[in-house]
Amino acid sequence: MTASSQLTIIGGGQLGLYLCQAAQPLGIRTQVVSADSTAPAMGIADSTIVSDYDVPGLAQQIAEHADVVTFEFEDVSDVLLDELEALEQAGEFIIRPSIDTLRLIKNKASQKTWLAEQNFPTQPFVIEESPVENFAELVRQFGLPLVQKAQTGGYDGYGVQVLAAGSEAKDMWPVPSLIEQYLERPVELGVVVARSVAGEIVSYPPVRMAFDHDRNILDAVVQPTGLSASIDKQATELARQVVERLEGVGIFAVELFLDEGREKNDQLLVNEIAPRVHNSGHITLDSDKVSQFEQHVRAVCALPLTEPDTSPPAAVMRNLLYSDRMAQLVEHAKGPLKVSQDGVSLYWYGKQEGRDGRKMGHTNILTDSVEQSAEAAEKILNIAVEQVSK
Repeated sequence: MTASSQLTIIGGGQLGLYLCQAAQPLGIRTQVVSADSTAPAMGIADSTIVSDYDVPGLAQQIAEHADVVTFEFEDVSDVLLDELEALEQAGEFIIRPSIDTLRLIKNKASQKTWLAEQNFPTQPFVIEESPVENFAELVRQFGLPLVQKAQTGGYDGYGVQVLAAGSEAKDMWPVPSLIEQYLERPVELGVVVARSVAGEIVSYPPVRMAFDHDRNILDAVVQPTGLSASIDKQATELARQVVERLEGVGIFAVELFLDEGREKNDQLLVNEIAPRVHNSGHITLDSDKVSQFEQHVRAVCALPLTEPDTSPPAAVMRNLLYSDRMAQLVEHAKGPLKVSQDGVSLYWYGKQEGRDGRKMGHTNILTDSVEQSAEAAEKILNIAVEQVSK
């Protein structure tokens, strides 16, 4: 691609924001499409389209300023996907990752079925339509607790619930679902993988993910994982195999479970695939010479990939979920903000509405101590509040 190339990003959130920032030094202009005119990426993109995603004719608007189209979220409406696919076939632009890949992955049932068909290890599952009529049979098969995932529309803890002991059929959501065996607090790993148009694959070292189990949302990412070199190698190889089999182009985040002990003998299981830059890869903004965002832009725009650092510094990424302490940042920081001090960087996304549990930013801390990272995150948040309040 040339310096005049145009990259369109479907979605204007924080992922789109950092994709825009990564594209600029590469000489690539960006167009962001979002239903929210105040979304973080809208203030930094070279051009924007404000529209609901299922409005007929949106793809034609996109085509006026697009060479390549990519996505910051996978649950794109079928109306838009159909229009984009037709225009790509007409030669208007290129879509990466492909529409077929997006359609496969955005539905958790079709994604998990594909993984099983490809003989990748997963926890046992069944697919149910709405409403679930065989709850007693599910309990006999999986026991309680068990996991119900909405087939589409879930993100950041939404669309997933654990049905604990004592649950009844009425407690299940009346939506098409993926039902899975519950694993008792497995080790959760993430591997961010990039694949180029030519099929070149590079991957970042695995990270260990810690979750807020009350909200079912990612709380922190730790690098290195603290596991054996053998497990890290297996995780990397498994993630790369998944992305290679998909033949996807761009960044893919592969989430894995390590079912320690029990009869599985430390078996790695594939939980989910995200066909985009991912929360677990935010740590690369500080721990590597090339972030996941730059790597994604390079991949989808047919630029050479950069081999990540195979021995990155110890680091922890912590999500900043909204609390009243952040009200001053919401009020005074009218756009994205970065504050750095002593190996700690705070990335404030610039969202103009705070609500409980919403991701408002994250901190990257160069440390090997999760406990110290929590203290450092609090300190840098206070510094940011002081700066914007002056």
